[in-house]
Amino acid sequence: MPHTATHSVPAPVAPLAQVPFDHRIVANEYGFYCVPKSYMQREVPQVLARGAVYEPDTLRFMARILARGGDIICGGAFVGDFFPALSQALTPGAMLHSFEPNPIARDAASHTMLLNTLDNVALYPCAVGAGTGTLNLQVTRPNGEAMAARAKIVETAAEGQTIEIPVCRIDDLVDRARQITLLQLDIEGHEPKALEGAVDTVRTWRPYILVEAERPAKQRRIARLLAQLCPQADYTPAGIIERNTIYLPRSP
Repeated sequence: MPHTATHSVPAPVAPLAQVPFDHRIVANEYGFYCVPKSYMQREVPQVLARGAVYEPDTLRFMARILARGGDIICGGAFVGDFFPALSQALTPGAMLHSFEPNPIARDAASHTMLLNTLDNVALYPCAVGAGTGTLNLQVTRPNGEAMAARAKIVETAAEGQTIEIPVCRIDDLVDRARQITLLQLDIEGHEPKALEGAVDTVRTWRPYILVEAERPAKQRRIARLLAQLCPQADYTPAGIIERNTIYLPRSP
């Protein structure tokens, strides 16, 4: 559970011109990316460093959905590896809303925004969950290794391993008047809490939902949760692309 709800919704961060850590600039067919050197042993940075695209089939699927119009909520941002492709896929006036609580990853993502002059991306410095307050984010393993994309919410603070981060509901981050066509979540097991905090968004817009869920048990858990949150939409699992399960609203 989040700690006491005393925090207001943070403003989106501005694209960052100067990066305060060692990094590399890499590129693929969609654009340029800022990658912290401390992250270079992780899967996503290695894919980007080869000039390749991480989860290309997922990105193509998301682009087809976004061609119909409307906004996307997409997170966690990590280094912004999805930003250039999805920004290009948005229709005029549509926005990409994302979030990243890890300061190093967030700074990298904000520099990725600058490198690609992305003016239709809003990046929030927080995690998303069922309520508003603070949580503990583990960013370093006990051996001192940076967790990079594997940073995760944990119950207990650990000196040198965790940082305190703000957490907000998706319902509070994004203006209720914005049409949400697609909701994509890959946040290291915290997806159910994020969906609980997006109940108004889901009920209002009934977006397509993509969740990082390879295992059948997690797929079923998300399906049961969506049935509880928005039974009118009649969400059903509709296949898996790479590591991401698609939940289709059969009553749009």
